[in-house]
Amino acid sequence: MKIKASILVTNYNHGIYLRQCIQAIYSQSIPPLETILVDDASTDNSKEIIHELQKEYPTLRLILNETNIGPANAMNKAILAARGEYIVLAAADDYLLPGLIEEGTKLLDSYPDAAICCSKPSMFHVDKPDSIWVKNICQSVKPLYIPPDAILKHYLKGPLWIPTHASLYRRKYVIQYGSLDNHLKHICDWYLNSKIALNHGIVYTPSSFGAFRISPQSYGSTWGRSYRKKIAVYKRLFSLLLEEPKQFQNRFRAAGVLGLIGSDVLLYLLAHIRLWKFIPHFLFRKFNNLLEKVRNQ
Repeated sequence: MKIKASILVTNYNHGIYLRQCIQAIYSQSIPPLETILVDDASTDNSKEIIHELQKEYPTLRLILNETNIGPANAMNKAILAARGEYIVLAAADDYLLPGLIEEGTKLLDSYPDAAICCSKPSMFHVDKPDSIWVKNICQSVKPLYIPPDAILKHYLKGPLWIPTHASLYRRKYVIQYGSLDNHLKHICDWYLNSKIALNHGIVYTPSSFGAFRISPQSYGSTWGRSYRKKIAVYKRLFSLLLEEPKQFQNRFRAAGVLGLIGSDVLLYLLAHIRLWKFIPHFLFRKFNNLLEKVRNQ
């Protein structure tokens, strides 16, 4: 099999997790074409650990930021530097699970129209690293190609969402759709995933490609606590969305993907009459989210 995958990792003061993260990458059944690690001006011992890891793993490439530019901009640097046809967008405090490169590459090769190979997300709490659970995001028990037209139903009426940490992307589409918008902060990957999936579809596998560390100190958790901080994020989101082609806006609305982010986006929608058209599908997806939680209890 031709090696096509570049693994991209961003790090800021997660030196304590770096070895586990990098070892998991190089423990894959098929090694990556390259691993690009962007250190975003860490102030801990990350750089020393990275240099030690480079001695063990020669294909580990390091990009050092002199100043902190944020995880989205840091990842965008790695995306532009990558040489792989397929890329993984990873974070230093998470780690990959076996099979990502081998199975993900085979599936994207088998379904050339799919832009993302999406797997079930595995998760664990920072204080319970050995207690991993897997979240169901699709009812299929075998790999399934979901084209753009069908993905609307999967988003709106099913549990589907795309876990960035457990997916493999065609790099050309990530670049085509502008990569990660830093102004969208904690939802920048969700918006990118929505654009790519709604325009090109995905291939889903019931495997799990990545383990996500849940921590109250994480970037997403920090941004998710304050509605006041999120007002600027929502303003940016709808500014971008309303500039998209009408066909995409309609697909975005019909899929109910707004129901995948914080419930407080409803406050922003209610305050802007021109956005009320998004409310019914948003509420429908949120209601389905609640039903899914009840079924899984």
